Amino acid sequence: MAFDPIKAGRYLHEEQSYRHGLYSALITVIILNILWILISMFFDRFFPWISIIQGVLIGKSVRKYGHGLDWYLPTIAAVFAIIASMTGSFFSALNLTGREFNTGAWALLDEITWHTLSTFMVNEFGIVGFIYACCAALLATYYAKRQLNRDQSIAFRKYQESKRLSEKNN
Repeated sequence: MAFDPIKAGRYLHEEQSYRHGLYSALITVIILNILWILISMFFDRFFPWISIIQGVLIGKSVRKYGHGLDWYLPTIAAVFAIIASMTGSFFSALNLTGREFNTGAWALLDEITWHTLSTFMVNEFGIVGFIYACCAALLATYYAKRQLNRDQSIAFRKYQESKRLSEKNN
């Protein structure tokens, strides 16, 4: 039986799973935000560069479980990296603020308003947090793309070309 690169490319295309990529990104965000809060509470300091580590790990988890070749999965990874950067910074700052006032973060959750969130985004997260979030998104995008070997790349390209030709002829 001869090797059919179009079938191999179709298999690579069908192997993608946006749902698994989305779930893996969500689970990774939750776990990494909890770790960020614990690290900040242990050292009693705020570490904004953890968002860059989050971006790399979110991208790698989306690559591993999503098997993405299209642009959707790197986009999902970038969006989740930005969300993780914002939520991790907010909840880490919330816990550190709760410690300063000798109360827990749960008591402060009742007091959150839109003014609190806007003040956090402007004063605390600010331009530095935005830069870290963008770096995390770029790294997540880079690491989310599936790496193919030479044969897989050729097979996937031939599959895409045959798909374009069949769409053009119909």
